[in-house]
Amino acid sequence: MGLELTILIFDSYSLKDKRSVVKSILKKLSNQYNVSVAEIDELDTLNKAKIGLGIVGNNRVLCENILNQTIRFIEANYEVNITEIERLDY
Repeated sequence: MGLELTILIFDSYSLKDKRSVVKSILKKLSNQYNVSVAEIDELDTLNKAKIGLGIVGNNRVLCENILNQTIRFIEANYEVNITEIERLDY
């Protein structure tokens, strides 16, 4: 199962600013929640990013809870606004 998140990054005035925030999000989510995560679209947009998250497990409820925790983590720790959440079931 997975998620596609579209985020608006506040105070991002260059690709360098954006990539700094996105790389931090990717690294922390991967390390803290053991999910696969990557920037998948909007690569050249200054203040917008699309992030894909994936998790595999035998307990669907646990996987959903972990994905929900990643959303709360992003909202609590970064100056971003999640504008779109697309849930993907495999």
